[in-house]
Amino acid sequence: MTLSIRPIRLKRSIYFRVPNDIVDLINLEDDAQVTLTLEEKSDRHLLVYSVFKNKPLGKGTEQIVHPVNTIMQ
Repeated sequence: MTLSIRPIRLKRSIYFRVPNDIVDLINLEDDAQVTLTLEEKSDRHLLVYSVFKNKPLGKGTEQIVHPVNTIMQ
């Protein structure tokens, strides 16, 4: 699935909004831990966002990873 999003500039930073459809698809919550990995592939830079969420399962927890890719040219 490819989704094109436009960056938003606020002061000296650029942000990417997470569309509501994606929030619903991966069940993203306000307290989710998100990491960003940069990968270089020939003529593109890939920004790979991974969303880590812990859900209680009895005595332990399960970590769920949802990778979200953003392509920058």
